[in-house]
Amino acid sequence: MLEQVLAYLNNWFVRYTYTGNVTVSADGAVLAPSEAAAILQPGRWYRILGSDFHDGVYQVPEKQSEKEEPEEEVEEPEEEEQSETFSCTLWALGVPAGLMNIVTEMEAWQAKYGDVVSGPYQSESFGGYSYSKAGASSSSGGTATVWTQFADALAPYKRPPMARAVSVSGQSHRDAPYRRPFNTDFKE
Repeated sequence: MLEQVLAYLNNWFVRYTYTGNVTVSADGAVLAPSEAAAILQPGRWYRILGSDFHDGVYQVPEKQSEKEEPEEEVEEPEEEEQSETFSCTLWALGVPAGLMNIVTEMEAWQAKYGDVVSGPYQSESFGGYSYSKAGASSSSGGTATVWTQFADALAPYKRPPMARAVSVSGQSHRDAPYRRPFNTDFKE
């Protein structure tokens, strides 16, 4: 759900970027090169862009302590089948702890109410009794979703979308890639 939240916020909290050839295992673990692996510390979240099979957000696993005994080895397919080498961009993410707490709360809310919210019925009536699902606010009139429930909590982390180009001097308003809303006071 973290990837969905970051996309919704239009804020990936990018701390470091690496562009170049990378080898990634089937579970998203970066195997090479050392420059890319150096920015990915244990526990850090990162995003892969430009892969055929591994685009997404992953977390670098915490290192196992030396005292732990290795699990029984299970035969796995050859590494060539599991890994992919490609030219891509890696973003090392610095997601704030407060946002991670909100994401955890969102996942819990989704697990508890997700089936009810995504159900096919918005209202029901029988035997003189009726009910309707309430909206997140009286003005929305829609069904409460995880996004409407946590919109206020996510608002401080949200970045505005990229601004569209506006007309530059010497350019007609008709030629501008973006037109402002209709204004009755406008004179050509």
